[in-house]
Amino acid sequence: MILIYSKDVDDFVNNVMDCLDEDFVRIGESDKVSIEAMDFSNEKSSYVLKTGYLENIELEKIQSIWFNGGCINSGGSDYENKCYEVLNDAFMLQKSIKKIGKRIADFETNRLDIMLEAKEQGLKIPHTLITGSKEKLLAFYDIFANKNGIVSKRILDTLYYQDDDYLYNFNLTFLITPEILQKTSTEFAISFFQERIIADFEIRVIYIDGNFYSIAIHIFDDTIDYRTKFIEMDNIRIVPFKLPINIEEKLDKVFKKFHLNYGSADLMYCNGDYYFLEINPTGQVSFMNNTCNYYLENKLAEILKNGKQKTNQYF
Repeated sequence: MILIYSKDVDDFVNNVMDCLDEDFVRIGESDKVSIEAMDFSNEKSSYVLKTGYLENIELEKIQSIWFNGGCINSGGSDYENKCYEVLNDAFMLQKSIKKIGKRIADFETNRLDIMLEAKEQGLKIPHTLITGSKEKLLAFYDIFANKNGIVSKRILDTLYYQDDDYLYNFNLTFLITPEILQKTSTEFAISFFQERIIADFEIRVIYIDGNFYSIAIHIFDDTIDYRTKFIEMDNIRIVPFKLPINIEEKLDKVFKKFHLNYGSADLMYCNGDYYFLEINPTGQVSFMNNTCNYYLENKLAEILKNGKQKTNQYF
């Protein structure tokens, strides 16, 4: 049996499940899970749970797990969810079976930590400033004002913040303009700024169990964040791309440093240099997989069906 934890909506997960010709269970991020029994003895152990649509799921029969977002959710209090998480981990994570990806609750990575590791491995990164001081932000802005300017992006993986009046979207990278600086207070919440790299093209890399699958994204206007172009797909061209071996080797070390065997990385290519931006442990796969005909759903399904844990498995 194969166990899949995932976001509630993910086309790539659906495609992988279509390629599985054996039993599997998918648990979405909002699925309420009930632990029916965990029974342990010297002779054997058993772990049975149920969801809103499945009963008597015998998890001791699991041969492989894919963590692609989502987590175990009791539908109760934060305390009960934490109990479920601890109990689930005690049984599942110690099993010597194939595990792809990581639980959201188990991510021990952050944007700065990963970026500094990439720099340590010899990858170029954009000039970066993290500050809550307008004075320091203005000084940083002045350095790049006559070049390409600076951008701001989120620090955490949290996409939204809500107060009493507004819902704020932190998902997209945006350009810092003189108008924004004029409205900025003397002190503000700690924020992440980088020099703007105007790339010849951007690169999205999917990493699956030590293998790389890359695309080049060519944008033919001044768009700051290419994700805003996916609805219309105008002024954008996506083609398969092969990273140089030395760049793949450095990226491989970054993924392994954080015990990741699945995810995506974003890079930029500019004037002969590759710039590392970030890693997403549950990277969006469908758009590049479908556009470039990589058929990654078949490759990942075979890994899950094989269900063998590598001796050097990073998890």
